[in-house]
Amino acid sequence: MESSLDSASIRRTKEEKKLLRRQIKASHTLLKREGISTVSYPTKHLVVSNGGLGNGVSRESLLQVLKEGGTVESILTPPAKPYAFVTYSSTEAGQNAYTLLNGRAPQCHDQSVTLHLSYVEKGVYLTASVRIITNQQQKN
Repeated sequence: MESSLDSASIRRTKEEKKLLRRQIKASHTLLKREGISTVSYPTKHLVVSNGGLGNGVSRESLLQVLKEGGTVESILTPPAKPYAFVTYSSTEAGQNAYTLLNGRAPQCHDQSVTLHLSYVEKGVYLTASVRIITNQQQKN
């Protein structure tokens, strides 16, 4: 009799299940409202749900937290959006940041915001960036 370990057989704590539900909800919301799809495999590009200017999280305080995960190449914080994009120096740095920071609730100003990280492809990151810039130019 051969035993195999898959994600269905792993026992999770109540907190891990709660975090997973919230992360899935955040991914669905990004897809539904913004057309941003996440991927299940590690990349160096991540979207940080709940970590945007729309939630009162400043770019500087978010960057300070994200640097704990590894070397940050770039960060995009769209105005009035509750998410941000971050690119790390490597896929390994992205994985490290995901493991270390997903579900973490850093203190930003006078509030605590739980960050939900998801992997995205570079194309999604760039498409969203262009759409944000275009929207900003149309408003001006």
